[in-house]
Amino acid sequence: MKKIVALVNLKSGCVPRDGGEALQNALSELGYDGDVVPFGEGDLKDTIRRAVDKGADCLIAWGGDGSANCAMSISGPDGPPVLALPGGTMNMLHQRLHHGRTDWQDILTSALTDPEIVPWAAGETEGHRFYVAVMAGRVTALSESRELVRKGAFLAAIGAAAKNQVFDMETRLDFRSRVGARSVKTLAAAGAVVLAGERRPRFDVAGFDPGSQLQLVSVAVQSLLKGWRDAADVTVEVATTVTLEDVHGEPIPATIDGEPIELPAICEFRLVPNSARVHRAKPVS
Repeated sequence: MKKIVALVNLKSGCVPRDGGEALQNALSELGYDGDVVPFGEGDLKDTIRRAVDKGADCLIAWGGDGSANCAMSISGPDGPPVLALPGGTMNMLHQRLHHGRTDWQDILTSALTDPEIVPWAAGETEGHRFYVAVMAGRVTALSESRELVRKGAFLAAIGAAAKNQVFDMETRLDFRSRVGARSVKTLAAAGAVVLAGERRPRFDVAGFDPGSQLQLVSVAVQSLLKGWRDAADVTVEVATTVTLEDVHGEPIPATIDGEPIELPAICEFRLVPNSARVHRAKPVS
């Protein structure tokens, strides 16, 4: 490998203040002289574009799910492969990429020692690509409460959930999941379109439809503590394309790989089989 450009997002939740120096030292110990670019202010997309334009053979992105998403989306299938190092609070994309590993030094060492470069699929909606999931509905505002729970601030987490109207029962979302000629309709208060599968990518479409506000609170609490897959009142369908519609014609609050966004009242989701290339370690047989 001739040239490594490494981006270090110092504003990510778990990247240390001396992250640039730490990564530079780790690369040196592995025999690489990488161009390490720490950043914390300014536009993330412009920083990544400048790194891609340097003609790197490998682009390291150390940060959270949003940083990895941005690096993979900008580099694309023709740019340098992206080695994503976990530095956020959730790191869901990193766990998918690196077979459940979450230690950045372990990932860096194994990926540079025994590497593989593979194409990676994405989902896309309204011009935005995602590599983990789009969460839709007011319950997506739980991200603020989730961080407070992790810090042990349970009362503050409940207050944030109330402020963000997480427990609103008026939102009604219509998910239409399709595989070939098969179409399934799911009506829910909130839900998720999750990218799944590696060799054969697909969407797992989850709908949350509690029968009362009390049940919605229960689902929200379970999602905070365990994750949505383990929560009650959740149905999951498999799809290759998805249409999402707010039945009241309202804009849809959502998160894309953890980043908040507002989607239009009707939006389509499609698979992009070869969205980017990723640099990672070969799986242990």
